[in-house]
Amino acid sequence: MIIQEEEILKIEVKPGWRKGTKITFEGVGDEKPGYLPADIVFLIDEKEHHLFSRNGNDLEICVRIPLLDALAGCSMPIPMLGGEKMNLAFENTVIYPGFEKVIKGQGMPNPKNNSTRGDLHVKFLIDFPTELSDEQRNEVVSILQDCC
Repeated sequence: MIIQEEEILKIEVKPGWRKGTKITFEGVGDEKPGYLPADIVFLIDEKEHHLFSRNGNDLEICVRIPLLDALAGCSMPIPMLGGEKMNLAFENTVIYPGFEKVIKGQGMPNPKNNSTRGDLHVKFLIDFPTELSDEQRNEVVSILQDCC
């Protein structure tokens, strides 16, 4: 005689768990006469986020910035993982292609030590103009020849 039972298993997903983390419920699977009950194993997967990508406990975000702001300095709000925003100011800094700002402790929680977090790496995508007039081009060349 086969009796079907339904059991609800609760998984408490901890902050910072990575893709591939296994949760095992030992001996709660199917049972057959003469056999030990099977284990049920769940495997954690990650859903892609629209702003952040993950590298270990670190997070990365790419921010678009106009060329003028990259060269002259600016202040901008950066979204954080919890939904809040942090204002970053770049007053005496030229943001160049490949420039990266690291904000310590604003990444994913460490699943083994919730009091520590990874870092947030802010990368910049600089919007360059697609065309310049001859006058603008001459002005840019004149300015850049003096400094570079």
